[in-house]
Amino acid sequence: MFSRLQAAFPILSEDVPVDRWVKKIFPWKTDREISATTTLDNRECYRLDTTNLPPLDATLVSQSGAIIDIHILDLSAGGLSGTVSAPEPLYKGQVLTLVFVLPLEDLTLIKTEANLILVNTQNPDSTVLRIEFSKTLDSRQRDLIHGFIVTKQLEMIRQLKGWGMS
Repeated sequence: MFSRLQAAFPILSEDVPVDRWVKKIFPWKTDREISATTTLDNRECYRLDTTNLPPLDATLVSQSGAIIDIHILDLSAGGLSGTVSAPEPLYKGQVLTLVFVLPLEDLTLIKTEANLILVNTQNPDSTVLRIEFSKTLDSRQRDLIHGFIVTKQLEMIRQLKGWGMS
């Protein structure tokens, strides 16, 4: 039994590189390349919970032309989630036009197409939506959203720690 295992797996020695030895034991590809479509933009990982901030609102325009107001619950450079209380039927995969204002030093209007990822209708008073920004949102606007998120997070940390603004 042991001799068959020895024959199947070469003994590790100094003259056999480790990567070749590992590749013989594990036949799947060990040096997989990550495709550009599967890489995650780090800006999308920064998420701002807006419950302790002045209200952020947005407007959705459906393909049929219906205008839906949404209260933003959290925001990231990749998308947002919010509540709506609209009778307009919304469904997963729907493409909407999203418009909202970032309250920076100079008010900045963000307008982009967005994909509806999740529609949660468990609460009868309001519907929670998860919306992903489409690729039409240019990198400058994405950077502005990311900068807004990081700035607000730092402000909240300073308030919690009692640090003064410098």
